[in-house]
Amino acid sequence: MLRLALEIADRLVNLLPGRVAWALADLGGDAWRRFSPARRRLVAANLARVCAATGRPASGPEFTALVRSAFRHHARYYVEMLRAPHYAADQIDAIVEVPDWRAFDGAMRGRASVLVSWHLGNFEPFGIYLAARGYRPLAPVEAIEPVALFEFLAARRGAGEVDLVRLEQARPALTRRLREQGLVAIIGDRDLAGTGQPVSIFGHPTTFPAGPATLGLLHGAEVVAGRCLRTGPDRFLVDGEVIERPASGDRRSDIAELTERLARRFEADVAAAPQQWWGAFQPFWPDLPGDAPSAGR
Repeated sequence: MLRLALEIADRLVNLLPGRVAWALADLGGDAWRRFSPARRRLVAANLARVCAATGRPASGPEFTALVRSAFRHHARYYVEMLRAPHYAADQIDAIVEVPDWRAFDGAMRGRASVLVSWHLGNFEPFGIYLAARGYRPLAPVEAIEPVALFEFLAARRGAGEVDLVRLEQARPALTRRLREQGLVAIIGDRDLAGTGQPVSIFGHPTTFPAGPATLGLLHGAEVVAGRCLRTGPDRFLVDGEVIERPASGDRRSDIAELTERLARRFEADVAAAPQQWWGAFQPFWPDLPGDAPSAGR
């Protein structure tokens, strides 16, 4: 029954013009915000820290509008996940704009590479863009329940042009891909195991996954980090940079330093578009309870 409902939703969403699909997503986001007070408090608490560190209001009408926008953007992500597999390959350059593509391609082509992004904007369309240019990334994904939902979503990641591996089985697969001088793509801003590198993000201590830095250093891989932000219905802009690998010779120190550099890039990317940071819908700082004080109503 769930699979049938998902298939129907897939068909309906893709029959709609982009702006209509966005409008429906916004309605869903508004309802989600209104009827999920605990989630609303968590999002508001996370975004308040971003705002306080970047000189934006962390309370009042402007902040309330930011929280509302965050719910709408997260709902848009789910609509786009259904729409992206149907993007025509000959239209992908109009859908995804990558002004610095030559620099990225020059860094990654024919060599081991680690592409790092965040729970920000929507990285799915960039996977299709990469496929159109001959890349086939390998990406670890967190398994979700029920299985039917996981399989439905997995089949649509990167329009089937991205190889997926379950997170718990990822290490040998990622190692093999890098040894083959291939590309791995990692969403690297959530330390799910709680064993990452201690860093300060927006002025508050947390941990950041050390996996991308470790892979990059162990395999001499290029590390490219950045974001894919939505700019309109079915329109995205990619921006990033090649992160220089430290080479002190002390592996532990170099992993810590490269992780710190990735954390700084993450901080800059979120600061540029906090309303698109859907990582804010999950606990991020350990000192912030999951059901944070009420805000952004």
